[in-house]
Amino acid sequence: MRAVDLGIIDYGTALNIQTRAHDLRAGSWDEDILFVLEHEPVLTMGRRGGHDDLLVTEAELARKGVPLYRLNRGGKITCHYPGQLVAYPVMGMERFQGDVPQFVTILEEIIIQTLADFGVQGRRIPEHRGVFVGTDKIASIGIEIRDRVTLHGISFNVHEDLRLYRLFVPCGIRDKGVTFLEKVCRSGFAVSMESVKKSFLAHFVRAFNEEVPDLMDRSSFERQYLASGVQTDASANQRSAGKMLERV
Repeated sequence: MRAVDLGIIDYGTALNIQTRAHDLRAGSWDEDILFVLEHEPVLTMGRRGGHDDLLVTEAELARKGVPLYRLNRGGKITCHYPGQLVAYPVMGMERFQGDVPQFVTILEEIIIQTLADFGVQGRRIPEHRGVFVGTDKIASIGIEIRDRVTLHGISFNVHEDLRLYRLFVPCGIRDKGVTFLEKVCRSGFAVSMESVKKSFLAHFVRAFNEEVPDLMDRSSFERQYLASGVQTDASANQRSAGKMLERV
């Protein structure tokens, strides 16, 4: 497995990189990839999303400088922002025999174990995918399977920022709140993006029995892996293909 830190990056650029890597993994590559990153402020709307879950108009979003991406994925509306850890595993599903729920359960467990490192008890709620602290959602998981390879992944609220969450109904769940690691973390634990990332990566490789070398940066990954690879338009993510499971 190769792990790549894309830093803070706009959604469209990250989607393009992820899609290009996916197409290579679905083709000649036999190495899985994990992207970790933070997004510049953005909302994304899945196939089940609609304007009923938007609390402002699209014109107001535009005035605020918040892009809205409509994607051909499951789920409703979610957001990303600096201070939220995002992880996109681009992985072949052969080892899971196509069992997507099992894969998602493993991702949930990685978040639960990461929370435990900071003295926080995470839990699942049967009717909703993702991880909760009490009744508040702290991590969302959404996976698309295309050509037997995963796309999209995890968003994990680390630092508190409610500004985007005031613009929509998170995941269309009206009877639950959202929370953040720095808000629920026990006193005495230092919460930084780097410490959370380190914990998350340790649990990720343990869960999948992988060995991951040092994190690559974006420029090294693009130069070594994508420069001569397949070029794919990010809009390919909007095409319907394969089996999808997404609950944001």
